[in-house]
This record gives sequence, C-alpha cells and structure tokens, in this order.
Amino acid sequence: MSKSTRQKKKIATTSPESVLENSPFSILEAKGLPDVPLPQSTAPRVLGKPKSKLGQGERLEIRREKSGRGGKTVTTVLGFPSYLGEAKKTKMLKTLKTSLGTGGTWNGKVMELQGDRRDDVFQWLKESGFTPVLAGG
Repeated sequence: MSKSTRQKKKIATTSPESVLENSPFSILEAKGLPDVPLPQSTAPRVLGKPKSKLGQGERLEIRREKSGRGGKTVTTVLGFPSYLGEAKKTKMLKTLKTSLGTGGTWNGKVMELQGDRRDDVFQWLKESGFTPVLAGG
C-alpha cells in the first residue's frame, strides 16, 4: 500500500481554524453511523410494579440487620400473612429481587434481601397493598 493511499483513509482531526473551545470530536464525520437516541439521565429509576395487590393492608416490619452475618447488611421483612401460600411468596420475592437487582431468600417466615434496601422495599410493598413500617434504628 502506497503512502498516498494510506493518507486518503485517515480522518482529519484538525480544522483549518484553531478552536480550543470546541470539542475535538466535532470535526469527525458521523456518516454511516446508526442514529441512536441519547440516554435519558433524568428519568427516575422505576421498580418493577406488582401485577396485582397482594396485601390487604397487613402491617409488615422492614428492618436492617447486621448481627451474626459477618458484617454484611441485610434487609429483613417479617409479618407476612398466612393466607399467602409458598408459591405466592416465592413469586413475590422473585419479582422484588428482579426489580431491585439484588439477591434474597426466605428464612422461615422472614424475607431476607441483600444490602440496605429499606426505602425501595418500603415503596414496593406499599404499592402491593401492604402497610409497611420501618422498624428498628
């Protein structure tokens, strides 16, 4: 490949006028690139909404715990009514974990979620028809 062929393929990064206040990338051509919309950084993060009202106003306690967990913070939710079967509880936990992007499990009758997610869990449970209460300190 000759030197003149290589120079033709290069993209010019300098302009004839010296403009320091403009972006150095403004000279580059966007010809042939797909049109992609800019991300909406101002859009609030929306949690996955529950599909149906699971609760009927039952009071649930949301706590942040660290004791006995090797220093890891866990959000626990207790006080679920007995009329919710295991299948509904499992489905509810899966939806909540997916919407929060965190791990979690059932430990007996207590739902445990990794990290301090009390505010997010509070909002999600409120939308589900429960009456959540932030318990503890």
